[in-house]
Amino acid sequence: MVMSHAPDVSKKTIGLWDRDVCEIFIAPDASNRNRYFEFEVAPTGEWVDLAINSVSPETRETDITYESNMKCSSRIMDDRSILALEIPWTAFSAVPRSGDIWFGNLFRCVGSGETRGYLAWQPTETVKPDFHIPSKFGELLFVGTP
Repeated sequence: MVMSHAPDVSKKTIGLWDRDVCEIFIAPDASNRNRYFEFEVAPTGEWVDLAINSVSPETRETDITYESNMKCSSRIMDDRSILALEIPWTAFSAVPRSGDIWFGNLFRCVGSGETRGYLAWQPTETVKPDFHIPSKFGELLFVGTP
């Protein structure tokens, strides 16, 4: 695993995506998937939250000052890591209703260099791994919400 030897969990870790990490991208506005939020947590408990506007396939505007007030937890065991995120609805400036569809994706990055591995709920099918492909985000259908 590629992890920090001195993690600081008191603040967001920019560049966390270059280490072992789990990521979730969520686009709450179905009419604009290119405006989405990125949340990451590492096995060390480090984290990052970002607001992103994908202007074009080559250009993204990233707000690193965005604060979601998410909480995360992690635990490293001999043969696995357990990671958890809790993201409040206020992070999205919207609360879904039953029947609403948001878009998103889940990713896992492990290792480095030639042996770096990537997992995705909805594969982006890019030559070079790139998770920032909103057109590939899957549907998140909300049921039973007020």
